[in-house]
Amino acid sequence: MNVTTQVFVLFLVALVGALCRHNGYLTDAVIHSLTQLVISITAPCLILYNMQREFSRELLSGFLITMLLTMVFILLSIAVGWLVYRNRPHGRRAVLANLLGFSNCGFMGYPIILAVNPDWMIYAVAYNTGFAFLSWTVGISILGGREAASLKRAALNPNVVASAAGFALFCLQLRWPPVLSQTLDLLGGLTTPLTMLLIGTRIYGIRTRDLKDADYHTSAVLRLILLPLFVMVITRLLPVSAAVRGTLILLTAMPMGTMVSMQAELYGGDTVFAARASAWSTLLSMLTIPAVAMIL
Repeated sequence: MNVTTQVFVLFLVALVGALCRHNGYLTDAVIHSLTQLVISITAPCLILYNMQREFSRELLSGFLITMLLTMVFILLSIAVGWLVYRNRPHGRRAVLANLLGFSNCGFMGYPIILAVNPDWMIYAVAYNTGFAFLSWTVGISILGGREAASLKRAALNPNVVASAAGFALFCLQLRWPPVLSQTLDLLGGLTTPLTMLLIGTRIYGIRTRDLKDADYHTSAVLRLILLPLFVMVITRLLPVSAAVRGTLILLTAMPMGTMVSMQAELYGGDTVFAARASAWSTLLSMLTIPAVAMIL
């Protein structure tokens, strides 16, 4: 299945999520519970299962390089947002900087990477590890000040814990027993459909009258088009493998992260803008992700 077809399939699932929201099947309480299920259970299982690879220096090097470059590109993206939107009120400016820095690299990124090349999943895990660390340290400090940053919360993030455990097992070449491996595979396989159902509930909330603010559109262009193109140009100049390059470009091309709106609610950012911008960029990404994938 090519990327365009896979993206179309994912958005059909998201459409089902939107219909479920419309009909009242996915209430706020259910959405919250499903989000916790994905973050705490299914996504970590997906990580642990996909980190079961034959050890090689090439994979180890690629993992570490991907994590390092991820953090560099995220920090640069945040800096771009902080500069471009310097005249906005702090709550809006902080959210915009985070939206440009942090894509939906887990919820939407994993399914897309699996569609393009399942062998790239180990690098997607590296990307998300760097993402989670910066999100709960730099990202939070931008929203709520230095005192809001939490190294402990970053370290205890279920995806970071799963990544660290999976990385240790990969380096030590320890394998899950077949029964546990199948269990991880089964639970991890729930991540994609549950994620897209949840994304559909956010898309359902989009109203054209709410999108008159130009910031929605300029930030979407930056997030979905310009930043991936920048990463594409830079990585072509660096001595990295095609797998590392492709992973970095695709995960940068994901829409704005839904986590930003949750963090904005906790730490005083423009929550309404964050939620709408994330949903709008998710809808637009149905067109931009296949376009980026075709020029990898």
